[in-house]
Amino acid sequence: MSADVAAPAPASPDPELGYEFVVPDKPNGPVVTRLLKRTYTGAAIGAGLALWSLRRARTAPGKARALGALAPGAGYVYSRNPGRLLATAATFGATLVGWFGTGNIIAPPAVWAAAAVDAGRRARAKGPDRVSERAAVSVPVAVGAAALVGAAARRQAFRNAQRRGRTRAEYLRTAPRIDPRPTTHGPTEHSEEDLATLRAFLDRGLAPLDDWTGYDDIEQFQTSSLRYQLFMSQWVLNLAQLHHTPSFHGYLSAAQRRLIDKVTQPKVWRYWALEQAWGNFSIDWDPMKKDNIMLSGYLGVGIGAYESTTGDTHYRAADALPFRLGKRTWPYSHDRLAEAVHRNMAASDLTLYPCEPNWVYSMCNMSGMSTLLLSDRLHGTNYVEPLRADFRRRVSEEFVTPDGRITAIRSSRLGFTIPALTSMTADSSAVTMLHAFDTDLARRSWTIVRREFVDIVDGIPRLALRGWDAIDVGNYRKGDLGAAAITKWAAAEMGDTELVSVIERYLDDNGQPTVENGARWYQGLSTQANAVAGLGRYSPPSGYRDMIVRGPGAEVLRGPVLDGADYPAVQVALAVSDGDDLRLVLRSGIGGSRETLVVSRLIPGSSYTISGAVDTSIVADDRGEASFAVDLDGRTEIHVRPNR
Repeated sequence: MSADVAAPAPASPDPELGYEFVVPDKPNGPVVTRLLKRTYTGAAIGAGLALWSLRRARTAPGKARALGALAPGAGYVYSRNPGRLLATAATFGATLVGWFGTGNIIAPPAVWAAAAVDAGRRARAKGPDRVSERAAVSVPVAVGAAALVGAAARRQAFRNAQRRGRTRAEYLRTAPRIDPRPTTHGPTEHSEEDLATLRAFLDRGLAPLDDWTGYDDIEQFQTSSLRYQLFMSQWVLNLAQLHHTPSFHGYLSAAQRRLIDKVTQPKVWRYWALEQAWGNFSIDWDPMKKDNIMLSGYLGVGIGAYESTTGDTHYRAADALPFRLGKRTWPYSHDRLAEAVHRNMAASDLTLYPCEPNWVYSMCNMSGMSTLLLSDRLHGTNYVEPLRADFRRRVSEEFVTPDGRITAIRSSRLGFTIPALTSMTADSSAVTMLHAFDTDLARRSWTIVRREFVDIVDGIPRLALRGWDAIDVGNYRKGDLGAAAITKWAAAEMGDTELVSVIERYLDDNGQPTVENGARWYQGLSTQANAVAGLGRYSPPSGYRDMIVRGPGAEVLRGPVLDGADYPAVQVALAVSDGDDLRLVLRSGIGGSRETLVVSRLIPGSSYTISGAVDTSIVADDRGEASFAVDLDGRTEIHVRPNR
């Protein structure tokens, strides 16, 4: 162990205190170290070849091309074209952003090579008397100096991270362990504001497949993409169903199915054809065969959660998810999707695998592991156990920084990360979705976030934002509301009800909440941020984890369900069964009316007593269904129970 790295502090003797964090003596784990060595070796060989070519060059064009091969645009220093040098630097920088954002690995080397060739032409046109021979020395010296400065900066950054890590390891050792168990047991009733918020997502979910009203349609490669808006909106409906109305299917389940089905629309996923072509050099547009966990992982969570909460196995059909593009179709099912996630993880050296070609996001892989957890629980597969140890080790060694935070992104081909993306909002997002698989790491990470990056001052949340944190990732607008929504969801999952309430008030004061046709929406937030805020609203402590590893319980899955109710006339605030009866709390969505409700999963031919409705008794038909009338005006309680 390095001399300047303290040995790990002893574990706390109190089982209710402390998280272990060992500050590493190396900046990276073995896989990333190997990738970085390969990257640096390749760069050194490339630079050596460029210098060898420069030494052998006897003409001005040859020297310009050699210098251009050494660094993007450097040949223009030799040919005395400063404008083209600046343009190349800007263009090359833009292609790096494009590489990060879309997986386009072709553009950066293409710009680099084109600039080198063009510099040679410029040098030829100018002639030997109008070029800068000094560039043949100054450019290599500058490139070498930059490499040395970069290496020193990385080493210093590592030492700084170790110091921060030692500080964190010390307070983590005695920090109270988080125990995010719900304070109440069983489903709880929606408030009127809960129902109004839910109505906004139901309106979107029940819209036709080709209706994109209410969505932010900006681009389909990065965080504002339609797919994330669909995923998060469906998760909102599922969390609301699981934790508040598990015995209500009807339009609530229909809206979830519509949101899932929308993901298969070409508008949502045809980005993958481009990413495959320019990122993986492939014309195989299969959306899940290789990489693309940003689609398969999140979709797998939604489908698995839907099946878990409702018992509906619709998406296990072979062609339940037809991904069509042009004349080609890639039919997927829940089972095929989970198998694809498992296969990609098993084949990856990092276990975690890419979203865009090359770029591995830790958060997306948390959703992938949740997909596998759901598959194992629902279908009896054995995907998680063979990967469990490797996944934990890779996250710990390759995706936890030397100061104890979860790295947001990593290059699977080159090994490096983009440090600016490891931020407070990335931490909070990872906390929630990691909680289903690794509770200890999730809670340790939240302890760091809550102690160092989030505070409450005079009843207002103070978030330590930097860079990416200070925009709403759903529409790229500046501000702290998107970060507040993400932090709210993490706080809800970790049981920090005080912070949830504070952020809720902050969003109400600053997010421009409006109510239109009974639907409540934050006009100051993107659709995605509204959805993330909704996840925090409908999730009790450990709500996401329970969605993945537990579900509604056997009694709910076998008991009666409210399966037919008109929307928006019937607003369901509570629906729960003990396996035999059905308890409902309803409100009117149109100001008072008589409505017909359909209850299913009854015992065929059996009679039931109803309280709180117009009808006082029903008899189930041979399909186990029955209907009855109810007058809705304000809050209405209904109890359907079997006659013994």
